Amino acid sequence: MTKQINVLTTTDIHGFIANMGEQPALAFEGLKEKYPHSLLMDSGDFFVGNPLTTFFCDQMTVSPLVDYANAIGFDVMVPGNHDFDHGINYLKEQVKHLNADYVCCNAFSEEDELLFPPFAIKEINGIKVGVIGLVTSRMSMISDFPVTRGVIVKTALPELQKQVAVLRDQVDLILVGYHGGIERDLATHNEINYATGEDETFKLVSQTPGIDGFSCGHQHRVNHGQIGQTLIVQCGYRGNYYGHLTFEFDDYNKITQRKEEVVASETLPVKARSFYDEQEYQEWLSEELDLSQLVSFLQEKFARTNLGIFINLQGKTRKQVIDSFTIPYGVRIYHLSKSEYTTFSQQPWTLKEEHSPNDAQDFVVLTNSYDVPEYRLTEQFVDNIFDEYSYYLKQRG
Repeated sequence: MTKQINVLTTTDIHGFIANMGEQPALAFEGLKEKYPHSLLMDSGDFFVGNPLTTFFCDQMTVSPLVDYANAIGFDVMVPGNHDFDHGINYLKEQVKHLNADYVCCNAFSEEDELLFPPFAIKEINGIKVGVIGLVTSRMSMISDFPVTRGVIVKTALPELQKQVAVLRDQVDLILVGYHGGIERDLATHNEINYATGEDETFKLVSQTPGIDGFSCGHQHRVNHGQIGQTLIVQCGYRGNYYGHLTFEFDDYNKITQRKEEVVASETLPVKARSFYDEQEYQEWLSEELDLSQLVSFLQEKFARTNLGIFINLQGKTRKQVIDSFTIPYGVRIYHLSKSEYTTFSQQPWTLKEEHSPNDAQDFVVLTNSYDVPEYRLTEQFVDNIFDEYSYYLKQRG
């Protein structure tokens, strides 16, 4: 008799569960009911990523996202790089209250101990399923040291190969949840990203025999395809899509058919449900934020010699500060000539810190303003300044 398993995947939800019907992630409650014999997994960047998640971290020991995850019915979850943004202790506190298994095979403590189990084994419809968790090898490049102090992320490939070898004789199906992206076109195999180690789906799958299904994320892109016998899905951002892998098995639990798809969440009904107090959130947004340490925070974060800091804020409340840093590039660094700098620096600024010698002929500045010659742009950053600064203040008590 043929057996079937439905593997459902999400990624990069980033805490978008606001009390509004248009939030697609709210539609995932009931998803497992739609597909019989299903396993639901998330590939990271779940707990952090918008002002609401900062509110949760600032005001609560256990995030309402835990209640959301438990209501959705996740079976296995994997950390993303941003899930470490509020520190490993905060992440571990959330994990303690999850019903899901939380797995990652390449995140270690400074004592070389795994921070989380490397994999979980589930039995679905008589089929033993192993799920391995993995986070991008380049955490050190994309996360600030203060929030990842005590976290050692090892190179993904050898750690993945090690766990696949461990699982191979224990299960009928091997899945991987990877918080990293895709570096080659799945159809042509042509390179689409530089090989920095941040996004390695093609490399991991092609060099690790025995993987049946692979859910990736990180890039906020939508993608699906197959490398060899491995099904691959990448499900966008904020819950706009979910992945669906279907496996059929014979009487000996051997795979006979497999297929993958990415499905738009708009096809699902949204249940009217709230996981937090909206009034408390709005009151928190309307409170004034301590701005006395913002310059110091930016100086520490963007450690550059003679870096000037020029910030304009819409006001002092949390909401006004949030609105002052545009998405995706909240701040940018420009290299200006002396005449350009003179004009730039004499504008009215909410916060201004000049750091150049008197005889300087050129100047490097960090700003959230776009009123700067675009041809002088040298770096731009997707970092969430409000979230990181809020965590900075909290750490200093």
